[in-house]
Amino acid sequence: MDLIVTGIAFLVIFSVLVLIHEWGHFFAARKSGVKVEEFGIGLPPRIWGKKIGETLYSVNWIPFGGFVKLLGEDSHDPKLLKNKRSFVAKKPSVRLLIITAGVIMNFLLAFVLLTIGFTFGIQPLIVDADDFFENLNNGTIQTAHGVLVETVEQDGIADLAGLQEGDRLVAVNGEAVLASGQVAMEIESAEQRDLVFDIEREGAMRSLHMVPRDGEDLGFSTFQIFSMPHPVVGEMKEGSVFEQSGLQPGDAILKVNDQPVYFLDQYSEATAGISELEYLVFRDSQLETVQVILPEGDTPEQGIDQSVFVDVVYPDTPAEKAGLEGGDIIVSVNGKNVVSAEQLIALTGENASQDTVYQVRRDGELTDMTIQPTDNGLIGVGLPRSEVFHTETLALYASDVPVSILSIADVKYPVWIAPLKALEETGRLSLLTLDMLGDVVRSVVTQLTVPEGVAGPVGIARLTHQFVQEGILSVLRFMALLSLSLAIINIFPFPALDGGRAFFILVEVIFRRRISGRFEALIHAAGFLVLMGLIFLITYNDILQFF
Repeated sequence: MDLIVTGIAFLVIFSVLVLIHEWGHFFAARKSGVKVEEFGIGLPPRIWGKKIGETLYSVNWIPFGGFVKLLGEDSHDPKLLKNKRSFVAKKPSVRLLIITAGVIMNFLLAFVLLTIGFTFGIQPLIVDADDFFENLNNGTIQTAHGVLVETVEQDGIADLAGLQEGDRLVAVNGEAVLASGQVAMEIESAEQRDLVFDIEREGAMRSLHMVPRDGEDLGFSTFQIFSMPHPVVGEMKEGSVFEQSGLQPGDAILKVNDQPVYFLDQYSEATAGISELEYLVFRDSQLETVQVILPEGDTPEQGIDQSVFVDVVYPDTPAEKAGLEGGDIIVSVNGKNVVSAEQLIALTGENASQDTVYQVRRDGELTDMTIQPTDNGLIGVGLPRSEVFHTETLALYASDVPVSILSIADVKYPVWIAPLKALEETGRLSLLTLDMLGDVVRSVVTQLTVPEGVAGPVGIARLTHQFVQEGILSVLRFMALLSLSLAIINIFPFPALDGGRAFFILVEVIFRRRISGRFEALIHAAGFLVLMGLIFLITYNDILQFF
């Protein structure tokens, strides 16, 4: 039943977006005196049609969107240039208005839908990290560090083992849990059928034993997980106040004196000139509090530390097989001192497919590890994204910590404020969509790959299912985003799109010379083939997501 409802919702959403777009062309053409030969719902072949006035209104077999057929559109017949009811006979300004009217209607639809949503209350559209942090700081998003259990199925395996909602998953069979998908991986890879879950509940640790049954899951789910950046302790001077206070390498610093810190510069600001520090840290999937009293004169200063920390070691890679671990410090490669991530990458690349000696510092002790980089010059490690923060006694680097998204509150405004917020959101999302479109074009042209997060018809259908489950307001929010995407894509100056047709009109205005209709039709036909190829590539990428 869910699939049927999702299918109907997908067809309705897609059709409404396209019909609104085509109605814009239809309305502008009629107002401009251009003869509209046909307004079709769906795509040919035709099921039914009725002529009202001079326009044929039709219903067609392919239930996607619709179309408008104008007299003289894409025509090579020179006689139509003299026909006042013909599209090609109109002034460039009129033709430009007709061509862009569909895009205008999509922008208007998005504005109306967002206005309705903000009036009744909708979740904010979070499309990038900046959106996430803004909503986190204003309290719209509620989170908890670690991987938390959201639901437990009654009388399921997890329920009978004692798992409860809100429990923090610390480890499965001794492996720390850092992502929701990791639980499934540990279950699949476990050599023993008896799974031991280490959990934290109200500050106390417990161990739960679960025995999976063939064809049956464990009967629990976790909250959605987001990787949050935080400073991580990389190295401390032996005997320093940080070490004596109980801070440990690998500790992710969540707060300093109850102030959240996500980036190294925030840590610098939070600790500047302060001698008494209370750290809330995330250690081995658990929360710990550490009190530090700095001696006089040990004031933090940011700089570039002469160390390269290993942030993460990826599974089944040369680095993992050699025993490298997250938090290790790479000192040298084949005897050459390493002072930056860029130098480490270069030295590793120079030794592709060759046994290479990496000198590693772990817990203050030096160890030599022989690692053979792959043919591509990689060993399978992730490095910090920014320079290291350090004092004389402490070094930190940037890394990610898993957080569970507990809830996202609806955003609601008074009826007289909602349109202003909707207009602001329409502009913001339009710029983000334009930027994303640029990324798609660059990726396809330079690498022949579709960037992550780009969805075609199959991907949109999957998203439709998700939003249908959340309710009508979530569907309206989704429609608004799709309408904006359709508008931005269509106005892009590429042949076969509205923006491509508008481009030819602008060229005509600039050079004061009409471009050959045959030549323009040929260019649009070529552009159409390219677009079909791109849609095929994106759809193929969507289908791969199922496997």
